[in-house]
Amino acid sequence: MAQRDAVRHSMTRRRRDDTDEKLLASLASLLHLEVLPEKIEAYDISNMGSENITAGMIVVENGKFSKKHYRHFKIKGNNGPDDYQAMEEALRRRLSHAGGADESFGTLPDLILLDGGAGHVSTICQLLHTLHISVPVFGMVKDEHHKTRTIVSEDGEVSIAREPEVFRFIYRIQEEVHRYTISRMSAAKGKSMKQSSLEKVPGIGPAKAKKLLLQFKTLAALRSASVEEIAAVPTVTRENAAAVLEFLQSK
Repeated sequence: MAQRDAVRHSMTRRRRDDTDEKLLASLASLLHLEVLPEKIEAYDISNMGSENITAGMIVVENGKFSKKHYRHFKIKGNNGPDDYQAMEEALRRRLSHAGGADESFGTLPDLILLDGGAGHVSTICQLLHTLHISVPVFGMVKDEHHKTRTIVSEDGEVSIAREPEVFRFIYRIQEEVHRYTISRMSAAKGKSMKQSSLEKVPGIGPAKAKKLLLQFKTLAALRSASVEEIAAVPTVTRENAAAVLEFLQSK
């Protein structure tokens, strides 16, 4: 019975691998790629105004999401909600690690997908040209209902409607990179709000607020701590600790 189960599992996995390879071959043919896109990186930008602008990167290896290689970037050089500038910064920072020892960044992808249209594609293609890196770039365009509509290159739109499996694959990638990016942006926003809340305490500036959150992780944990435990954080005095507790316990 164990042997039959092992054989059945092996055959199922082989069929799944064959299906994934056929899907990647269809995608390569549709996009006129020179190689099978065994490694795909997809990027999205999420923000709430000019605060906590975040770029998310997900990785698809051999047709499967590889979550251990997901990464996100807190955008630094953006003076406002400029998606093009944010996307360029994220890709520039990611590509600066190409060829290095980092498991996620060392190897270049076979295909880059961007959540965006022709403007995003043009911006990143120009960046790749400047860096002398050759990787095909396509944008994943949404319709008015925020659902995947088509893929776009520098040369125009590539219809994927006639290839249902490819369409569903691109849809899944676009949804996943959006989900991941939103989750990282929300986490950063929550952390920022907690830090700014602590900065309302007399004597607690951004540096001390950051150290307190690094030590205690949550405001609830900080509220439950003693004056001595809070004052053990570097640069935080007993007076600071007492003020923090008084502030939190009054909420």
